[in-house]
Amino acid sequence: MHRRTFLASSAAVAAGFAIRGSKFRLPNVVDSFAPLPPAFSVIPVVGDGKWIWTEPPKDQKGYLEPRPFELSIGIELQGKGSASGIMASTPVPLDLPEQKVEDVQIKTEGCAAEIRKLAPEAGQLFLAADGIEKGQKIIAEAVYKLTLFKQYHGYEKEQFPAKQKAVPKELRLYLGESPGIQVRDKVVKDLATKVGGQIDHPWDKAKAFHQWVWKKITARIGTYTNVLIALRDRLGDCEERAAVFVALCRASDIPARLVWVPNHNWAEFYLTDEQGEGHWIPAHTSAYSWFGWTGAHELVLQKGDSIRIPELSKPQRLLEDWMRRSGAKPDARYFADLKPLPPEGSENGDPGPGERSKSKTGEWLRGGKYAEEKFVRR
Repeated sequence: MHRRTFLASSAAVAAGFAIRGSKFRLPNVVDSFAPLPPAFSVIPVVGDGKWIWTEPPKDQKGYLEPRPFELSIGIELQGKGSASGIMASTPVPLDLPEQKVEDVQIKTEGCAAEIRKLAPEAGQLFLAADGIEKGQKIIAEAVYKLTLFKQYHGYEKEQFPAKQKAVPKELRLYLGESPGIQVRDKVVKDLATKVGGQIDHPWDKAKAFHQWVWKKITARIGTYTNVLIALRDRLGDCEERAAVFVALCRASDIPARLVWVPNHNWAEFYLTDEQGEGHWIPAHTSAYSWFGWTGAHELVLQKGDSIRIPELSKPQRLLEDWMRRSGAKPDARYFADLKPLPPEGSENGDPGPGERSKSKTGEWLRGGKYAEEKFVRR
C-alpha cells in the first residue's frame, strides 16, 4: 500500500490561499525562472553488467531488480524585502510503472504546499504564501521513499500489427508539435519519408529513426536549440537527439514523447499489440543505446513534452523551477537530494550508485562512492 501524507501550513491556508486548482492573479506580478536544468549525457555509458545492464536478461521480463531510494526535493525562499502573492514550483516525480512512490510527506514553513498532477506523467511541488518579509524564510519540501526498476518486456516486432489502430483521443497530443519539437515542418516530414517512408512496419520505422539519430546527429553538449536547428547543424545533446527521434516518429503517425531524468533525456514511442493493448516503448538516443528496454535505475521526473501549467500562458516542453510574486524578489533555492538505500536482505549493505544532489544551476551532481565510476553517466 502506498501512503501519502500532506502537511500544510495552517497559517498560509488561513490567509486564504486555496492551492488546489489555483489561478491566483495579482497586478504587477513578475515571473522568475531558475536556470534550465542541463541535459548533457551524450557519451555512451559503459555498463558494468550489474548496476547497469550490458544486455537484457535472458530468463526474465517485466520491471526488474527493484532498488529503494529516498528523495528530498523542494523550494526555499529567503525574503529580501516585502513581497506578496508568492507562488513557486519545482518538478517532482509521480508514481509510474518503472518507479513506485511508497511514501511522500510534504513539510512546510510559512506557506502551504501540495503536489499538483499536471498530466498523467508530470507533476510539481507547488508552494503558495500570502507574503514574505525581509529576512523571512519560506520552505516547502517533499520527502519521498520510492523504488526504481530496470525494465525489459521482451518487445519484438512480431507482437505489433503493421496496421495500427487509430490513436486514442488522449494520446493525440503525442502526434502534434511541442515547444522546440517541430513536426509539421517540411524538413521534418521530408526526412521522415526519406528514412522511413519505404518501411511498412511502425516498429521498423522507429528503429530506423533511432539508428539515424545515433549515426547522423553528432553529440555536443550545449543549451537546447530545437529540432530544426539540430537537423540543420546535425548537432545536439541528449535533448535534441531525443526530440529529433520524437519528431520523426510523430511525422510518421507514431505517437512519441520525451522522458526526463536528472541531467538526461530519452524517448518513448507508442504501439498497440495484437490484443489491442498499448505499450510505451523506450528508445535511448544518447548515453545508452538501448532500443525497447531500459537497463539502469533512473529517477523519472517527467514524461511528455507539452505540459500545461495553470499560471503560465504557454505549454512547457520540460518543467522548470519558477516563482511568481509581486514586490521584492526573494532569493530562491530549488534543492533535491537523491540517495540509494541498501536493498532489503542485502548481505553487504551496499546501496549502489545513483546518489545525486541538485545544484544552483539545476544540475544534479553525482555523489557517493560510485560517482567517478566509468559506468556512471554525468
